Amino acid sequence: MANRPPITAAIDLTPEVLNALKQAGPNEFGKYSLDMAVWENTKSTSDRAPGFTGSVKLKGDKDNGPKGYASVWTNLPSSSNEVPF
Repeated sequence: MANRPPITAAIDLTPEVLNALKQAGPNEFGKYSLDMAVWENTKSTSDRAPGFTGSVKLKGDKDNGPKGYASVWTNLPSSSNEVPF
């Protein structure tokens, strides 16, 4: 499909993440910051499954903070061997 971005993502925030964001408040630029980490999805069961999955958390939080979920798709033609990142 023409004009598709090379990478698309979906982020699912849990109520715990939303509450932690509200409690933390905005950063110095007036924005709420999150970190996202994803790994290759080696357990995908279909062509439509995300190529990468992982977690979302408050920026700077250590491993014990509340987490949301992330899914990332690469929208490159199957004949392309280039990785967009």
